[in-house]
Amino acid sequence: MKQMETLAVALMAGGRSTRMGRDKACLMDRKGREFWRGRLELLCQMGAPEVFISCREDQGYLAESGAQLVFDQWENAGPMGGIVSCLEAMKADRLLVLAVDLPEMTRAGLTALLTAAGEGGAVFRCGRFLEPLVAVYPKAMAGSGRRRLEDGEFALLEWITKDGEVMRELQVPVSEEALFMNVNDPAAWDRWITGEA
Repeated sequence: MKQMETLAVALMAGGRSTRMGRDKACLMDRKGREFWRGRLELLCQMGAPEVFISCREDQGYLAESGAQLVFDQWENAGPMGGIVSCLEAMKADRLLVLAVDLPEMTRAGLTALLTAAGEGGAVFRCGRFLEPLVAVYPKAMAGSGRRRLEDGEFALLEWITKDGEVMRELQVPVSEEALFMNVNDPAAWDRWITGEA
């Protein structure tokens, strides 16, 4: 499919997990797999020829994934640094990103995002908030992203809202908002793993 030939996917796994107190990528899901394995498998189901993991250099265990590891070029730049690094590394026209700490996101959800993006970019809006770590970024945004990062501007949402004119917004129905539950601290992980979330 031509649309897939122009797509790359990236698992965002390089966060410092300060609130969790341990590497979120290594948390176990309900199937007994590390989060990174389950989320990477989901991304691979999208059929993109280029598969990246945005990560830190100390996450050497990710080498076994077979994906291309992309290390941030900017220190303490947060997820924006990882996304721009992947945009610059890829040959594709568009990049589908997924955060490692979103265990409820589904193939149907990602497919809906890709459909909304068409040949450009798209981001989900869940309630009042944009979800920049489940989004499709056009490669054309790499230049503005690099300029912002070099100026010390690391705000991902500001980049999207000011420079992401080509990114469409997809409003999430209330019935689907659970897909965006993120596990970023021990209490959230306990609620999710026990089925209380």
